[in-house]
Amino acid sequence: MRRLKDYLRIIAWQAGLGYLLLWAVTVWTLDQGANVFGKSGVCHPDAAKVLFYWVCDAGSPLGILATVANVALTATVWAPVYLAAATVRPEAIAIALPIVAIHLIGLPLGIFVLVRLFATAFDLRHRLGWRRATPQPASADTAPLAVSVTEAVTPPRPQVNPRSKFGLRGQGSDA
Repeated sequence: MRRLKDYLRIIAWQAGLGYLLLWAVTVWTLDQGANVFGKSGVCHPDAAKVLFYWVCDAGSPLGILATVANVALTATVWAPVYLAAATVRPEAIAIALPIVAIHLIGLPLGIFVLVRLFATAFDLRHRLGWRRATPQPASADTAPLAVSVTEAVTPPRPQVNPRSKFGLRGQGSDA
């Protein structure tokens, strides 16, 4: 059961990161796509006037990047168009269902991943001691009473038994 939980945790993280990456590619395509694809000389906008996609020459290595950008645009920006088309044309359901599944699964997992990453970053910041220390008074009579912030906050460490006493060692005979 523990292994199944570990696998599900990995799948959840990968799906959440993939969803965030999908939106990152979409934003990059909308922001820098014209600079990268338009000025390359081997890519041009698709001739169809309905949706905007990039088309590159078959031998160009930018064709792979254009395909990734087009898939990201399809799953994010053009998703409402494909969902509306699926209500009218039944053959468009083959594209609309994966888009709906991507958002139904990816959005909550993407939020989960963001929250966990921010919590880890804040926890790491806290562990590294990036806290603002309170200034101590400089008078001679209060100097022995001054305690630093890290001493007041950190709990004492528990006493650890020696290795010879660990578990059931030394309890009874070996016979």
